[in-house]
Amino acid sequence: MSWDKSVKEIKWNDVMETERYEYTVGPAGEEFFNGLKQGKIVGSKCSKCGKVYVPARFYCEDCFVKIDNYVEVDKGSAYVDSYTVIYKDDEGHVLEKPVYIALIRFPNTVGGLLCYAEGNVRIGAKVRITNFDWPLRVMVE
Repeated sequence: MSWDKSVKEIKWNDVMETERYEYTVGPAGEEFFNGLKQGKIVGSKCSKCGKVYVPARFYCEDCFVKIDNYVEVDKGSAYVDSYTVIYKDDEGHVLEKPVYIALIRFPNTVGGLLCYAEGNVRIGAKVRITNFDWPLRVMVE
C-alpha cells in the first residue's frame, strides 16, 4: 500500500483490499434491496424518535435504538438534493456523453440515494425512478 504524495492529485497505487472480501448488506440492507426488487423504496423507522432512514438502517444513529420497523417511502416525492457531472472515465478518456450522478432524497427522511440521472438535472427537481436495479436510474422531471 502506498500513496504518492509528491503530486497535487493523490492516486492510489495498489490493489484495494475490499475487492478480496465479500460483505453482506445485513438485515436492514436486505429489506432495502428486497424492496427495490418489488419496485419499492424501503426505509427503517425508529420506534423512539420516529426518524425514517433511507436506505434502511439497523440502528438509529441518534437514539442508538435497534430498528426493526420497515416502511415504504413515497417514491413519487423524490427530489434532487445535489449532483455531479462526469466527463471522463477513470483512465482520463473523454466520455461520448456526460454522466450525471444525483443524490436523491425523500421528504421527512434521513439519508439519500446516489443514482444515475437523466433529463434536466438540477437541484430541487422532482425525479421519477425509471429502473430499480442498483444503482437506481432516475429521470429528472
